[in-house]
Amino acid sequence: MVEPVKKRASPKIKERKVKDRGNGQGTVYEYKPGKWRWQVTVGYKPDGKRLSVTGRADSKTLAQTAMTQALADQARGLLAAPESMTVSEYAEKWLSRQKHLSANSLRAYRGELEYTLQHIGKARLRDVRPAHLKDLMVKLSEQVMASGGQAMAPRTQGKVLTRLRSLFREAVSDQIIYVSPVEGVRKVKTPSSEAVGTVLDFGQAARFQEVGQALYRADLCRLWPALFTAVSVGLRRGEVMGLSWQQVDFEKGVLQIRQQLKVEHGKPVLGTLKTAHSRRDVYIPESLRVLLLGLRERQEAERLALGSIWKDTGAVFATADGGWTHPANLTRALAHLTEWSEPTAIGQRSKAVRAVVTGDALAHLEAVARAGETLPELSPHDMRHTYATLALRRKVPPEVVSKTLGHARVSITMDIYRHVLDSERRDHLIDLFEAPVPVCTAARSLPN
Repeated sequence: MVEPVKKRASPKIKERKVKDRGNGQGTVYEYKPGKWRWQVTVGYKPDGKRLSVTGRADSKTLAQTAMTQALADQARGLLAAPESMTVSEYAEKWLSRQKHLSANSLRAYRGELEYTLQHIGKARLRDVRPAHLKDLMVKLSEQVMASGGQAMAPRTQGKVLTRLRSLFREAVSDQIIYVSPVEGVRKVKTPSSEAVGTVLDFGQAARFQEVGQALYRADLCRLWPALFTAVSVGLRRGEVMGLSWQQVDFEKGVLQIRQQLKVEHGKPVLGTLKTAHSRRDVYIPESLRVLLLGLRERQEAERLALGSIWKDTGAVFATADGGWTHPANLTRALAHLTEWSEPTAIGQRSKAVRAVVTGDALAHLEAVARAGETLPELSPHDMRHTYATLALRRKVPPEVVSKTLGHARVSITMDIYRHVLDSERRDHLIDLFEAPVPVCTAARSLPN
C-alpha cells in the first residue's frame, strides 16, 4: 500500500503591520503592556538624524490625544526640537496649556513671565542653569518698575519665580530637561518695604465720605455705595462689583464674599475668587449697613418703575436697568469723586450742575466742594490699602485685618503693612528716663 505523500507545511510569513499614518503625522505605539509612547518629528540634524519630541501615556487614547496636541503646537510654531527650543518658545507652549485660567489671569501670567524673557528668553531651554536664574533675580530686584518708579517688590519677584518654577517643572515632565534649574533659587530681599499705593489718612477719609455722599445725594455718583463698601471693608474691585443681594445678610451683619465680577472679551462676567482664602464672611460696619439698606430701597423703586425691562440679576451695585455694572465704571466713579474734591470744581461745573441739581442737594454739594482739600488720585485698590492702613492704626489686630482682606496668612498682611506698625511703635515710644532723677540735697551722715 502506497502511503500518501505528506505535504510539506509552508513556512508562515510574518505579516508587516501597515502604517496607518503618513510621514509627519506622528507615531503611537505600545512599548510595554499597558504603556504607550507617542513621537512627533520636529526636524533633522545636519547629519540627517531625526529630531523628535516624545511622551508617554497610560492608554492609547491618551497617547493619541497628547500627540495630536503636539502636532497642533508644531503647526502653530510652538513646538521646536528640544535641542534648540528657547525659553520664549517653551513659555508660549506652557501658556497655551493653561486652559483653566481666565483671560485676566492669563494676561497677568504672561506679564510676569515677560520680566524674565527679556533677559533669558533667547537662551536655549536646556542651557539655563541655577546660576543664571539667581543672577536674573538680582537684576529683577534692581529693576525700576514703570508704575511708581521703585524697584521690583519682593512680592512681585515671588510671583515671577512661581511662574518660572511651574514652567521648568513642566519642561521636566515633557522630558526636555532632566532637572529644573529653579530649585534653590530665591527672591532677593530688599531693605525697602513694598509700596502700597496711595493711602488716605483719617482726615482725607472723612473728606472722601463727605464728597461722595454729597454727589450721591445730588444723583451725580451712582456708584458711591460701591466706593464706600470698598473703603469700609477693604474688598477688591471685582469682589465689590460681584456682590449680589443674596450675599448680603443683614440679620447676621455680614457680606458673604463668594464670587467676583471679571472682564472677559470686554464684557463683565461672574467668576471664581482670586484664591481659596478670598472666600470669606466680612462683618458690616453700621455706617455701611445703613447705606446698603437705603440702596436696596432705591433699587426696589427702580425695579418697580421699569417693570419687565428690569434685569433681575440680583446685583447690589446694578446698572439703571438691573444689570451687572462693568468694573471699569468703579474706577471712573472714583476719579469723578476725587475731581469733585477740588474746591473750585463746583465753580467750573456751575452751569452744567445747576441744570440737573437743584434745591438743598445743590446747596449741600456747593458747601462740601468748597469746604475741604483736594484728594489725591486714587485707584480702587487704594481703597483696600486705605482700609488696612487705617484699621491697623486704630489698633485692630493684624489677624482680624488679614481675615477681612482675605489674605492666606497674617505674614502677608504684616509684610505689606509693616510700615504702619513701625509708625505706631514710634508714636508710642516712651523714655523711661525722661523725667529728671531726684537729687538728694542732704548728704547722709557717715559714721566716724
